[in-house]
Amino acid sequence: MGELKTAVFAGSFDPFTIGHKDIAERACKIFDKLIILIASNVNKNTHFSAQERAEFAIKAMADVPQSSVEIWDGLTVDYLKKNNIKFLVRGVRRGSDLEMEQAVAWNNAKLLPGTETVLLSSKPEHLSVSSSLVRELLKFGQDPIAHGQCESLIP
Repeated sequence: MGELKTAVFAGSFDPFTIGHKDIAERACKIFDKLIILIASNVNKNTHFSAQERAEFAIKAMADVPQSSVEIWDGLTVDYLKKNNIKFLVRGVRRGSDLEMEQAVAWNNAKLLPGTETVLLSSKPEHLSVSSSLVRELLKFGQDPIAHGQCESLIP
């Protein structure tokens, strides 16, 4: 039997949307194990705590046994190095995402040679799904679940 292939799907996931779930489920068809890494982003002020974001992801992925959720406060490449993981999964919705993700992938490969980033395109029905929109809907008293942005906001 060959070596199990593990990948990390890292992001702030503030919160974990149906778009994130779709990318994670599809990545689980490619890799033997997927770690959803709730990461800190110094450029973002998060709406939900890291623990709440992890609980949303755990609940959303409960039916996908090869997925797990962890919280990490540091560079994703440091997590990869510490855990001897070489694969990253990222979702891409539009061209601007692609350009940014290519730059991040290049930098990650420079910081940790041998790192491979797998970019998965969002399905058309998820192109308008975003954590930013969920936070905006919540701010104005709207239900993001009713608007198809996420499955649950109850950890």
